[in-house]
Order: sequence, then C-alpha cells, then structure tokens
Amino acid sequence: MVKVYLKGQELLDRGAAADDPVASWCVDQGLVRVEVELKRRELQRLGLNYLGDVTDERLALAFEEETAFLRKVDRSDEPDILMAIPARSRVHAAAWLKGQDLRQLLSNGSFYRHARVLKQYGIDITQRRDIHNFPVKVRVVDLVPLSPPSWYEWDKAA
Repeated sequence: MVKVYLKGQELLDRGAAADDPVASWCVDQGLVRVEVELKRRELQRLGLNYLGDVTDERLALAFEEETAFLRKVDRSDEPDILMAIPARSRVHAAAWLKGQDLRQLLSNGSFYRHARVLKQYGIDITQRRDIHNFPVKVRVVDLVPLSPPSWYEWDKAA
C-alpha cells in the first residue's frame, strides 16, 4: 500500500502548534511524504522477508518499484506538448488528440514509427483517445528527496 500525504498539514492535524518551526518548514517546502507498506507476500517476492536480507539498496529498489505509477503521467493535455514534439509527428499527435484513429490514416510502418516517437512525449496513439470523456487536468510535480534544514536536530530521546 502506498500512502501519500502533506507532512506539514499532518503535523498540524496531530497537534503541532501553528508556529512550530518544523511544521512551518514542511508547509513552506510543500513537503509530501510517501510511504510504502509491504505485506508478507510482497516482502517474500522482493527477498526482504528476513531482517538480514534488508539493505538500503533493496529498500530503495522496492520503493522505486512500488511508486513507479507516480512517475507515469498522461502529459497529452499540457498546453505546450505539441510544440515539444518533432514537426514530422506533430500533425499526427494533434489528430490523435482530436480523437482520430491514426491506424486508418497511416500505413502500418508509419503508424508504428510515429507511435514510437510520440510515446516519448506521453502520447500513446496505439490506444484510441476517447474525446467524449473530459480529461483530468494533472499538474506534474517532480518528486525529489529533501534533506532536513540545518537547524533541525533529531530528538535522540525518542
């Protein structure tokens, strides 16, 4: 199970004072905490079912695998997406965005050549685009690790 939440708001909800420097820093940074909870079967599958098997590298690999969906986003609704696409494939991307079936317009070789190029831009022309459903607008946020501020001290008593 993957849990994602705003860490600053979570601290405030759990009783941190509004002027708490850690909670304020988390809110200011827009800190998002991502946790992965693995059950016994998944731990066995990943080779992490014994404490001696657990390493930082294996944990990082498991985290990357379980959170991969966070890095896969349909970017086809971004306003500048067409300008980023090479000119030869741009017209085909625009047609697909309007709901046209490119298999009927292109030869097999051309279709797959453009499909390969457009896939790099988050557009999959091998799947029909349903223009009757309103697409969800997504704001892409780059997830990066964050180090604690220099003034933060770990509570060694805890």
